[in-house]
Amino acid sequence: MNYVLISTGSIPNYIKYTINTILSVDKNANLYLATDQRFNLNNVKTINISNLESEQTCKVRELNIYKNNSIENERALLNSLLRIFYLKDIQDDLDLEEIVHFDIDTLIYKPFNKVDKCFDKSKFNITSSSNIRLTFGYSYIPNLEVNKKVCNTLEDLICNGHKLNWAFNNYTPPNIMDLLGLTYQNNKNLFNLLPNLPYESEFVFDPSSYGKYLDGSQAYQKKFYSRRSINFNDSVGVELYSNRINAKFKDSKPLIDWENKKYDLINLCVQSKRFNKFLPKEYRVFK
Repeated sequence: MNYVLISTGSIPNYIKYTINTILSVDKNANLYLATDQRFNLNNVKTINISNLESEQTCKVRELNIYKNNSIENERALLNSLLRIFYLKDIQDDLDLEEIVHFDIDTLIYKPFNKVDKCFDKSKFNITSSSNIRLTFGYSYIPNLEVNKKVCNTLEDLICNGHKLNWAFNNYTPPNIMDLLGLTYQNNKNLFNLLPNLPYESEFVFDPSSYGKYLDGSQAYQKKFYSRRSINFNDSVGVELYSNRINAKFKDSKPLIDWENKKYDLINLCVQSKRFNKFLPKEYRVFK
């Protein structure tokens, strides 16, 4: 399987855990890192993002929809937005039939061929924290045409929102997660939302909620969901808080408990960045 990671700006040191985990868990992985920085690691093909930007990607960039934010926040929001267009450009430029993509702070615990039955080969497969917010906890894009349809629809939404000064969103441009959520709401036929609860599947994907539950975020480590912090738009967070399900990390893998049964988490978004606590048993370092 082709795994594509994207990192713009300074490459965080922790990316080595994500890369080593992919190579350790999936022996059939072809791993690509798209970046604007110099990077060299065996078994990883580096792609210079600036060399492959399509006309569509440049157009979205030049709209600069986040220009009223602080410079640092503007850059982060724009890079997150451009990511989905970069994925399309990479898939097109390298002629990759299918790709898996997720955030660079994500670890996986099963190879693609063990979970491929979870995917719809005619749609853009992606995790969601709710029906109005899609996340890159894990995504699978079966072909370039699917990717183009999503990017074209997203481009139309962005251009229309920019033209209307985002009047339908309190005059504020949404971030990429909310933009994808809006795209999904208007074009549900383009997407397959991956199961994030054990009620739906024997395999469960983390949209970012389970990682936050287990170890918090980088700023607030070991902060479990509480009445103050719970986001009731986060379907996983609500279920964890209500104790209908329970998440734990045991025997080098994340598990969900529900009705006295255990369900495997396919991935874990380690927002705390304490990757050593969550490495799979297969983990080894590639040089």
